[in-house]
Amino acid sequence: MRPPRTTSPMLDLPSLAVHALWWVWFPSFMVSWSHLTWAGRGGMLVAGWAVLFWNYAVLHNHMHVPIAKPPVLRWVVSRTLGLACGFPYRGYYLFHFNHHKYNDGPGDWGLRLPGESVPHYLLRNTLGQWFWPWERVAHVWRAAKTRAQRLELVLDFVVVDATLLGLLFWEPALGLSFFGLLLVGQLAIFWLNLAAHLESDASRRDSLAVTSTSRFYNFFFFNAGHHQAHHFWPQVPWQELPAATRELAASARVRPTLQTSLSPINPFWVTRVIQRYSAEPCDRQTESTITSGTPSAVT
Repeated sequence: MRPPRTTSPMLDLPSLAVHALWWVWFPSFMVSWSHLTWAGRGGMLVAGWAVLFWNYAVLHNHMHVPIAKPPVLRWVVSRTLGLACGFPYRGYYLFHFNHHKYNDGPGDWGLRLPGESVPHYLLRNTLGQWFWPWERVAHVWRAAKTRAQRLELVLDFVVVDATLLGLLFWEPALGLSFFGLLLVGQLAIFWLNLAAHLESDASRRDSLAVTSTSRFYNFFFFNAGHHQAHHFWPQVPWQELPAATRELAASARVRPTLQTSLSPINPFWVTRVIQRYSAEPCDRQTESTITSGTPSAVT
């Protein structure tokens, strides 16, 4: 099947508005820290987690279809979105497109290990990129095919790590709190991958991911629930994903058992994911499949 013919705006204003929230929160967090009580600081951290989580939806879409197409603005937004989520942008970009290449099957750098529990998976991926990242860094370094991408990779590590170290030296309590915020936010992000691929099968074109039809989740998170359509056609803009899901469903490319009205953050769905992976720790994926409908990544 060919992907739907779609266009995306020069400036994706809803996505840019969500990213602007981080630009309001981050300076406010740093400036107000010394003037707030611990209760106030806790409130700022909770707000920061929500902003981080929302910005991840924007970061994800930006990697596939830039939310700002003018080259200079796109370059700046790439760096700041990475910083907002605590990911060196080019490194996470390469990590994410490896995920699309193998669809959560063997070969996917983020694949759950045989017999691995949900807490272990989440902690391994969240802490691993900070404290023992050598294997992952080697993966993304080899995947960076051009000198420009490798320079970006180095720059993005500097942007994230220098910001964190600068905050730790300037105000240790603030820096540690910000680091804790990034860890909690990234744990939630890796959770999304588990939930979006519960019982998916990388070897079947109708079972690449779970489709959530939750109106709440899709409205606020830029149609992220239409994950089967996204894996089938990764370069379709988020605005067109519901139509892409309908098109796939009409041609029997959306398996009914991998469709739910719950969102990945719904407590009932959380419980189901934990129970499912506890009951059958090694899921059914057997082969890596590079789908013919997967376009090359945007650079």
